[in-house]
Amino acid sequence: MAIIDTFLFYILFASAVLVYGGGMISVAEKSLSKENFAISIMESLSCVSATVALTFLIIRFLLSPLGIMDLYPLVALLIFVAMGVFFEMIVQVTASKSGADFAFPYLVIILSLGEGRDIVGCLMTSVAALASYYALVPILRALNGRNAMIKNNDAFKQRLRTFTCMVVLIFALYSLDISWLNVVLGK
Repeated sequence: MAIIDTFLFYILFASAVLVYGGGMISVAEKSLSKENFAISIMESLSCVSATVALTFLIIRFLLSPLGIMDLYPLVALLIFVAMGVFFEMIVQVTASKSGADFAFPYLVIILSLGEGRDIVGCLMTSVAALASYYALVPILRALNGRNAMIKNNDAFKQRLRTFTCMVVLIFALYSLDISWLNVVLGK
């Protein structure tokens, strides 16, 4: 049950994009076709999962016994770059497309390693954070399409409307969390 709770928490109530702000600009600007979207999801999920698992094992069996836990972001970065190059080569050879993204997957790795207590928790946190990111892309693409239809629309106003919609999504998700809490506690 804790795995499902972790997944739902990081996909809905603590969305990595909406709450932590990671990838907010890239999700607002991402305009992937359906084919590139699926490739990007598979590449990010594979790369982040492999990096989180390998980094967690290195942290657990090497960094922690030596007392140098402060180096885990650097270790995660080195492993992520190696995995990113490996999975990007696989995507380039098989699909002849690029689904590469760097900043947000690395932030997801750091978030999941910092929040998870065991390897399953770290993996679930990373998968949920990526799911929250990729779930927002079509929603914000639709909102940007609606914003583009407004007359006398410039880029600044369109971006301002997009971020306002993201704020409304944050408030909606938090109000859902608070109202469920009130129902459970009987208030």
